Amino acid sequence: MSNMRKNIILLGIMCMLMSLGLSAQSVKREFRGAWIQCVNGQFQGMGTQQMQKTLAYQLDELQKDGANAIIFQVRPACDALYESSIEPWSHFLTGVQGKAPVPYWDPLQWMIDECHKRGMELHAWINPYRAKTKSSYTLASNHIVTKHPEWSFRYDGLVVMNPALQENRDYICKVVEDIVKRYDIDGLHIDDYFYPTTDSSFDSIAFNKSSYNDLSQFRLDNCSRMVAGMYNAVKTHNPTALFGVSAQGNVNNNETQLFADVVRWSKEDGFVDYMAPQIYYGFENSGQPFSDVVEQWDEMLKGTGRPLIPGLAVYKIGNEDTWAGSGSQEWIIDKEIIRRQIEKSRTASNYGGVILYSYQFIFEPESS
Repeated sequence: MSNMRKNIILLGIMCMLMSLGLSAQSVKREFRGAWIQCVNGQFQGMGTQQMQKTLAYQLDELQKDGANAIIFQVRPACDALYESSIEPWSHFLTGVQGKAPVPYWDPLQWMIDECHKRGMELHAWINPYRAKTKSSYTLASNHIVTKHPEWSFRYDGLVVMNPALQENRDYICKVVEDIVKRYDIDGLHIDDYFYPTTDSSFDSIAFNKSSYNDLSQFRLDNCSRMVAGMYNAVKTHNPTALFGVSAQGNVNNNETQLFADVVRWSKEDGFVDYMAPQIYYGFENSGQPFSDVVEQWDEMLKGTGRPLIPGLAVYKIGNEDTWAGSGSQEWIIDKEIIRRQIEKSRTASNYGGVILYSYQFIFEPESS
């Protein structure tokens, strides 16, 4: 990245951070969140001391600028950044799946403690279906795909747990239950990975055995059963913990072939506490202009009692907005776009806050 490009981005971030300090009249407590992910490899093989130093720096900087909630990725691919008797330690933590960190520590517990010290919430972020990323690494002997390869399928370099199988829904809910029972988290959070493809080869047997005549409805209901099961697991063991979904920005997620029935989850009880759609579009986006999308989500959530917490794409600042229905979804170079997006979001009647994606695009990393 050129220095000019970097300076544009950092200037834009400063405007955004200043806007986080503004008061929001529509909510008693504005949710000011940031996603901290591991799947990008930022912690892989870093070592306990350096990772704690890095995370502490991230939390300190975010706290200075008004953040009050962290969405921390703890289960990227049916593995764990916490002590688990169900799933192996993540290779995104130690570099080898199944290998415990040395010196030993529990990143999730550490993050809970550090966030709470700073008056910040900690929401544990998990990916329900993804079982292996495109990275080259060996699955541990206790990984679910090693034990039950028939529960998964391969697609585009990924390994994915089959959403059509009740066994997988039960397994995912067991993992959620384990986290909520043992850790004092403020919320549990999932992102937008549901069905990765419209190909029917991986779920045709389950569909043919079902009572459904429509494959799309079958898939929608499978995802809804999983989401409802996770919500129930959270509320059974910690009624005050929040459960939220960061769906794709398009309000009609079911039309994107992910089969995420966000309309149902938003309007009916028993699915979510909040919606955090990834509204990663610019104001001039020809297909999904930011203002229109915020208003569509706001209209859908009216009367539900569930807040709208837009996800904003800090990582796209400095790019050109060329999206016209297909291809890239980039943004115009605009140093104040995040500030403007927060201001627009705050006009929503169901506004609850914002979440920024992601940490490394908010601040330059600490020099070592």
